[in-house]
Amino acid sequence: MAGYKVGYFVGSLATKSINRLLAKALVKLAPPELQMTEIPFKDLPLYSYDYDANYPPVATEFKNAIAAVDAVLFVTPEYNRSIPGGLKNAIDWASRPYGKNAPIRRHRTTRASCSVIRHGVRRSASPRPSQGRRTREPDSEPRRRARSESNPARCRRRRR
Repeated sequence: MAGYKVGYFVGSLATKSINRLLAKALVKLAPPELQMTEIPFKDLPLYSYDYDANYPPVATEFKNAIAAVDAVLFVTPEYNRSIPGGLKNAIDWASRPYGKNAPIRRHRTTRASCSVIRHGVRRSASPRPSQGRRTREPDSEPRRRARSESNPARCRRRRR
């Protein structure tokens, strides 16, 4: 059976990150058909289109590492309901310049994460509040009655 090469990004740059520990555990638990390799991005400078004409060697190595794998795994924490800045910078390097980007779109990608807080992982993966809710038609009746028409006792209970 042919094996698959899976490259993984650890979103946290900290050496003792719990997401780095998760990545190491995933490597140990991976079936033998998967060859797991970390794609480091720690040494990448901040992306600027000024580099497009003359790529730094570290960025070229980074893009070649992505091109050499069959799938990409993001093992990352959530920072302020988004991905860490270092990982965002790495994605910028991989996706630019237009037409010469690393072939990340042809890769299968997935994300794994762990958090020390109760809802840390769910926040960035959950849909926006407006998704999944029914919206009313613009010309339809208002959803709630005006306060003067509603039951005052019920309003008092809601405010508590």
